[in-house]
Amino acid sequence: MAPRDLPKFQELNFGDIDAAREAIEDPQLLLEGYFDYRQAAYGIETQHLWLLLGPKGSGKTAVLEHIRLKWALMPDRFFTLWDLSGFPVNDVTAIATGQSKGASRNQSAWEFLLLLRLLSSLSDDDSVWSTDGSLHRFVAGLRTLGFLTSDWVSAVTRWGADAITVDASLLGEDGRMGSLSDERAMNPLELTAYMKDVVATTRGSGQHKIALDGLDSFFFESSDEWASLAGLIQAMNTLNKWFKQHDLSYSFVAAVRSDVFDVLPGPDLNKIKQNAVHLDWNAGGIGRSNGLWNLLTMKAAVGRPRVTDVVSQYLGRETRVWVYPDIPTLILDHTRLLPRDVVAAMKLFQLEYGGSSIVPEENAKRAIKRYCEEYFVGEIFDNLAGILEPKKARSLASFREALRTAPTRVFSFEYVKTELAGELDASEVRQLLKQMFDVGGLGIRNGPHTDFVYRSVGGAGFSPRHDYLLHDALTRAWNRPWS
Repeated sequence: MAPRDLPKFQELNFGDIDAAREAIEDPQLLLEGYFDYRQAAYGIETQHLWLLLGPKGSGKTAVLEHIRLKWALMPDRFFTLWDLSGFPVNDVTAIATGQSKGASRNQSAWEFLLLLRLLSSLSDDDSVWSTDGSLHRFVAGLRTLGFLTSDWVSAVTRWGADAITVDASLLGEDGRMGSLSDERAMNPLELTAYMKDVVATTRGSGQHKIALDGLDSFFFESSDEWASLAGLIQAMNTLNKWFKQHDLSYSFVAAVRSDVFDVLPGPDLNKIKQNAVHLDWNAGGIGRSNGLWNLLTMKAAVGRPRVTDVVSQYLGRETRVWVYPDIPTLILDHTRLLPRDVVAAMKLFQLEYGGSSIVPEENAKRAIKRYCEEYFVGEIFDNLAGILEPKKARSLASFREALRTAPTRVFSFEYVKTELAGELDASEVRQLLKQMFDVGGLGIRNGPHTDFVYRSVGGAGFSPRHDYLLHDALTRAWNRPWS
């Protein structure tokens, strides 16, 4: 296709760095222009998978929003997206289910909450009512008692502070409740058992999924938060297996940071990975074959069908740009191989070039410089918020300045510790550097290799004993010597 036949580069819509916002403003991009990397959406829709793993910005929310928008067009599909950002996950561990404190209570508390969310979804399915009249009475009773609510944050906070007892007679008591005490007062554990009984005897034609997102916003600093998340994963695993055993078309889905999942406390969590898809975009390397280009092409083609290959049509010049062999490599090497980073880069490229042919080399240089300064630095340091105690939050500026003024992009733990002596102790410096490593802002030098979390080649984990290497984008933004 001749350049004059192509739409202008500035006319292409590559979507938003926030998939939730994209779902509101440009839903067609997540429907018609969705690239199903590693068949993540397909696996979840067919109930083979229920766990999305990947770093922040890897596209986990996009998978869930795609399914939500798609299922909204189908009368027999019901998809609830439960955003847990800001949710009091540690209060869940305080819910008195009727068990003593520990892992079992954490799991049962989440089972209680998850089944309530499922019943709320089932209440919207007209096909269910004709099969079991008791469900209607039961759901109506739960609503009357405040167990089905639009304000789950307040409800969980309240349930964590006060003991929960339920008068069974208000829930449409029937013969299945004859085993309860004479007072007919249920605790959450007993109510959970009854909810499972109701769900097991309910049949309808609809498929129901409850997807939990927003956990990327948590740092999980307290032991209660770690215990709560582990209980959540175990609860989902238990209930999903139970649904399959009872031939029910229901499931719970979770989007979790892979680094968080790998260090969760509890047994058998590794077995759960057989139900997971890992959104790791490094498989295609940092050149033209990476799947991220397919993602961008499919989004751009929604509004401009003549776009069939973003790389060959706009970025395909095989010319050396600084040390990079071509523009696609230049772009990806300044990202963390994440959709969020690449979309941000392309938006800044559009500000520097709006023509209908290959992006010129000088425009590419200006665009990548802007991306490093205007997006990447802020994105990395946003991920450090909350690492230090509130009274030391201002020391983040000093930490940033120590890295920005390092003699070269390669530095040691001792260098940073010395620069911040009297302001931060060694353990706090270690916390900040580890978070920088975990979010891809710096790599670890391990002999001849340098490992970033998104491109591990030498098997190095974080350690204060190795030298650190600033990411290319930080090096360029701060104009640090490259060696």
